[in-house]
This record gives sequence, C-alpha cells and structure tokens, in this order.
Amino acid sequence: MIGPLSDPAAFGGNPADAFDVIVPSLPGYGFSSPLTKAGINYSVTADMWITLMRDVLAYDKFAVHGGDWGALVGSQLGHKYPQHLIGLHLSIMVPLDLFEKGLPDESEFAPDERHKFETNTNFFLHEDGYFKIQATKPQTVAYGLNDSPVGLCAWILEKRRTWGDCNGDVESRFSKDELITTMMIYWITETFGTSARYYYEAAHRLWQPEHDRTPVVEAPTAIACFPKEVIQMPKAWAERYYNLQRWTPMPSGGHFAPMEEPQALIEDIRSFFRGLR
Repeated sequence: MIGPLSDPAAFGGNPADAFDVIVPSLPGYGFSSPLTKAGINYSVTADMWITLMRDVLAYDKFAVHGGDWGALVGSQLGHKYPQHLIGLHLSIMVPLDLFEKGLPDESEFAPDERHKFETNTNFFLHEDGYFKIQATKPQTVAYGLNDSPVGLCAWILEKRRTWGDCNGDVESRFSKDELITTMMIYWITETFGTSARYYYEAAHRLWQPEHDRTPVVEAPTAIACFPKEVIQMPKAWAERYYNLQRWTPMPSGGHFAPMEEPQALIEDIRSFFRGLR
C-alpha cells in the first residue's frame, strides 16, 4: 500500500491524493528491537508516536490508519491527542478498555447485526488461546518459538489461515513469499518474545482515560468494515464511541486487510481524508 498512497500517479491515481507515509514498527516487533524494558503497551506507544510525528518528523497534524494493535494505538491517539489528528481510519473496532470491560453484549447489536455478535462469540470460544497465553505467560511460549522455526511458522501461519478471508486456502490470499517474509522478520530479529509481551503489558497496565467526554475518540473517524474481521462491533456503538464520519461495509476481506484487500483499503483511506483537507 505504501507505493499507491505515497505516489498515486505512478499507479494510475490522482497526484493530489498523495500522502507522506510513515510506517512505525510497534515496540518489540521486528524492526523496533530489541525491547529492553517492561511497561510498554498501546497507550505508551501512542505517546511515542506523538513524539515521533511532532518532535522528530515535525508533523503537527497527521492522518492515522490502524488495524489490529494499530487500531488501539490509533484510537488512543484520537482519544488523547485529537487536536493533532486530521482523522483516524480503522479496519477494526476495539474499545480502549477491552482488557478490563470486554466487548458489548448481545443487546447492543441490531437484529440485522446478529452475525457480528456470533462472530465475536466464536472468536472468544475458539480463537483466543494465543491471546490468553500471551497476556498471561508470554515468556514461557517465547522460549519454544524463539528456538523453533517450525513452531514460529506454525504459530503465524495458523492465524493467516483462520483469520484471513480465504476459506482455509491460505495461499488464495497470501503468497509463500509474503508468508515467509513475515515469519523471517520475527525469526531474524528474535522478537517473538517481546511481541507476545505486548499483550501482557496491555492486560497488566490497563487503559486510563484522559477525559470522560463522549465520544471517547474525538478525532474524526472512518471505519472500513471487512466481513471476515475477527471482532465486529455494532454500528450504534461505533456512533457513540467515535466521532464517526464514514462507515464503509466491504464486500470481502478479513483481519489482514492491507494484504488481502489493499486496493479497497487504499480507496477508502483516500476518500475519507480527501474530505477532511
């Protein structure tokens, strides 16, 4: 996505849609290693990103896109530092107090959103084993996966297969080159342990709100709703929680939207921020 967003003209797009694209690596993940101190969670990371963008790169206001952990970091930026965000674009919705209060209950979902509640129920019944061990005992599993390339590959590949919109055929969405590149970033940098610990820090250093206003996330927000995303939220909740300006149901795609549906995501990002200039 970096090329089309930073140089749209080279990909048949409008030069006026060009962004300066900054892609920071999460602390303890891959290129942001080694991580040598405890206590760094998504709230701390948001503070680091403000320092990076304003003090190091001199962008007083900037646009944010996030999925997975990036959605929590981005939401914290939109909560704590809305005056510095042009807007916030997300491909997954996760409440900032997830580790304390969990997700909305069934009563929050409209009748035509019943499938979204079932998606969440399925995730916490069948897909959150990794979450529990990384949030409670990350160091134990780290020894095995740091030493075993087969173990590390299995850990990563299983998530691509079950969380991607691929119906069990992982290579219909992710090429072997893309998969091995992701795995090698963890393997060569030996960062599985510190990446797993990010979950522990989130669970043991709970989110603290900066204000009690509504919406919780005050920056203008767009949500791209991919149908096979692992966690899905009701629209009424999103309208209360975010300063929601755009809601885009996507026809296909899962948790790894930038790799699965890059063009659809690019177009939604462009359309949202084009209206905020």
